Amino acid sequence: MRGELPETICDLYNLQTLILSDLLIKLPQGMRKLINLRHLEWEGSRVLMLPKGIGRLTSLRTLTMFPIIGDHFRRDVCKIGELKNLNSLRGGLVISGIVNVKDAEEAGEAELKNKKHLHHLELEVFGGLASAASKGVAEALQPHQNLKSLKISHYHAATEFPSWIAASSLAQLKKLEIRHCAQVTYLPPLGELPLLESLIIEHMKRLKYVGGEFLGSSTTAFPKLKHLRFNDMKEWEKWEVKEEDDEEERRSVMPHLHSLTTDKCPKLESLPERLLQIIPLQELSIRLSPTLQDLYHEETGKDRSKISHIRKVWC
Repeated sequence: MRGELPETICDLYNLQTLILSDLLIKLPQGMRKLINLRHLEWEGSRVLMLPKGIGRLTSLRTLTMFPIIGDHFRRDVCKIGELKNLNSLRGGLVISGIVNVKDAEEAGEAELKNKKHLHHLELEVFGGLASAASKGVAEALQPHQNLKSLKISHYHAATEFPSWIAASSLAQLKKLEIRHCAQVTYLPPLGELPLLESLIIEHMKRLKYVGGEFLGSSTTAFPKLKHLRFNDMKEWEKWEVKEEDDEEERRSVMPHLHSLTTDKCPKLESLPERLLQIIPLQELSIRLSPTLQDLYHEETGKDRSKISHIRKVWC
């Protein structure tokens, strides 16, 4: 189907599954009548907006994406508050166009914290919101503590991450992706997330230093982390894993790390020596990071011996 879905489909009151394929840019206004609909999915399609009334479909278990458009004066526009009563949603959900959410109060109407069956969440395109507004909206979009996977992207204006990116709020989180956070200058204590296995951090233009704040204060920092990737961190210069006293010296850091990637980190001076000494890495990839590539070069790198125990090295 191309373009628009016919209004007549909204007369199928007992319809439970609707899968859209190919290019579709508009859903019919009568979608709110499909009160028995459980699964609304689109594969390879781009739905630019959802019609007003989606929030009445309280039987929905699958909703692939929730795009938010910017015209607050249109009566047919579906706003983020329509997510409020969709507490049967499960699996994954992508919320895009967050820049079009007016403020934290409107964002809070979504009540993501009540969606206990939602395990995968992507929050996209905070765009040109002012710093305080962007942070406030992000705070109000706190998910349920059962969340397993989270991706935050294009979080442009805010200078810090929402406070709920913490062990107390995301104790079940296994995968985290942070992309295009242009104004953030430091990382939250992600090392306190007890079940985190995969961490990807990309396109943070202003980040220059990563240190103890990244590890947090737990006895073991990143106790389950297996895969760590940094990409396109053009101003990042220093990464330190250092402790302040004897008790901290005995703390374990990333004991299960399997692979480490630094890609497009041209100013990064070195990898933390403590990680290279303690962590039984199986894979290390260093690309488009000339300082590191010189340091660990197979033939001429002065610190090549520090990574000689790693099975697979791409440098």
